Amino acid sequence: MITRSMVPEYLKYILPTMLTFTMAGIYGVIDGVFVGHAVGDAGLAGVNVAYPLVCLILAAGTGLGMGGGVISSIARGKGETERSQRIVGVTLFMLVVASIPILVLYSLFAEQLCRVLGGQGETLSQAVCYLKVIALGAPFQVLVTGCTPLIRNKGMVAFAMCVQVFAGFVNVVLDYLFVMVWGRGTAGAAEATVVSQAVAFLFVLGFFLHRDNRVPLRDLLPDGSICAHILKLGAAPFGLTLLPEVSTVVNNISLSYYGGETALAAYAVIAYVAFFVQIMIQSVGDGSQPLISVYRGAGDADAVRRLRNTNYLVAIAFGFVGLGIMFAVRNAIPLLFGASDIVKPVIAYALPVFSICYIFYGFTHTTTSYFYAVDDSRSSNTLVIAEAIIVCVVVFIMGLLFQVDGIWFSPTVLQMLLCIIAGTLLYRRHKAQKE
Repeated sequence: MITRSMVPEYLKYILPTMLTFTMAGIYGVIDGVFVGHAVGDAGLAGVNVAYPLVCLILAAGTGLGMGGGVISSIARGKGETERSQRIVGVTLFMLVVASIPILVLYSLFAEQLCRVLGGQGETLSQAVCYLKVIALGAPFQVLVTGCTPLIRNKGMVAFAMCVQVFAGFVNVVLDYLFVMVWGRGTAGAAEATVVSQAVAFLFVLGFFLHRDNRVPLRDLLPDGSICAHILKLGAAPFGLTLLPEVSTVVNNISLSYYGGETALAAYAVIAYVAFFVQIMIQSVGDGSQPLISVYRGAGDADAVRRLRNTNYLVAIAFGFVGLGIMFAVRNAIPLLFGASDIVKPVIAYALPVFSICYIFYGFTHTTTSYFYAVDDSRSSNTLVIAEAIIVCVVVFIMGLLFQVDGIWFSPTVLQMLLCIIAGTLLYRRHKAQKE
């Protein structure tokens, strides 16, 4: 556990990040509530089908931003101020470059992509409608998401929080206007997201244009070694952001086969709620990352260990709380999202079953965050790749053996297996450090 003297610094980073992630989760749920009531089951299912592609945008920004943020923080911990600034500049360049192919790909191939992800019938139409609008705002989302870790790593955690919270508030207001008042359906929900991200981008742009944070033009030029390091280290946070959506894709395809549109609509609601709990747990690791990285750069192994163990305690506690809340509100959630009568009992049964995984999720994902915070890309990437592979195997086997019921239990089986892998990697790292 962290010492008493470390508590104020820990809270300075962890609380604003947790609040940011919490608000993002709430705004995401509200987004689904509006679509569910205005469009119905098909709208919810359509957004759920398209959302893995939206999450790819967020993952690209998060991966590059976290990769650059970790490396720059470690350099700052070593006292290498100029190199730290250079890394920030290269990261900004990479964020701009990464947004362009996403914009083009989503604009031209929205229907084909959504069909591959399990969309069919009216669900496919709603998904394509949603994604084509989201594509227009992809550059804003990549830049805002990627710059947030850079701003946090500069110590401006409260500013990063305010930008995200304000953007979320704008998104909710516009959701109500576009979806409920003006009846623009799933397209309106996407339009609200694009506008809110454009507003957030203006704040981020203002931050980096300020004289205290301005990056010289020479530092914005690409550097091969820095780019490679950012990509190598950023692979884990990229994958970690995308993993819930990998699960969504696999589950969508399996549920579509075994349970049809009723199971898909139920899972759409469960995925919205699960996202809220998952990002709350993820906020623990990401919130403390700047501290862990700086202490790692300064060579303070004891502080790093204390921060990691504190993160475990907080994240696992969130997992238990999340499970308890999902069990308590299992009958209210379908009403909140405007689910049809045939879908309501499926959600009420599956939500608490699905949520058992949160108990283990806190350990596995906090461990991954710890690994990339200390620049151990091999271990963090191993965990991410293992989860991506195992989820496909587990869902396939559980669906084959137990059909829809097996798919609801598969996240817990997955996280239990990952706990074994994460524990093994931690043991090996600890053993290597002692030798």
